[in-house]
Amino acid sequence: MTDLELIELMNGIVKLARPVSADDLKLDSLDVLIKDTGLDSLDFLMVGVYLSDVYGVSEEVIKEMKMTPESTVRDFVKYMQDNKTKEPASVKEALESIQ
Repeated sequence: MTDLELIELMNGIVKLARPVSADDLKLDSLDVLIKDTGLDSLDFLMVGVYLSDVYGVSEEVIKEMKMTPESTVRDFVKYMQDNKTKEPASVKEALESIQ
């Protein structure tokens, strides 16, 4: 997926993880620090659950993930992509698979 597609995917997942205020949290870059997204730890955990479903990343692999205060959304997505067991054909397909 391109960066624009990944941003679209992440914004779609944020809407699922935090539907009440998702319009206030639109990502416009993958290079934003995770801590600056406006998502709290529980929201970001839910984003991780959804993204791991999209890419078929196992729970064991997720438990090994190390994110730091300097980690970006791109780092997070890259970790999922590096450990994926499946690849969605499109953003639409990915979002439909988790709704």
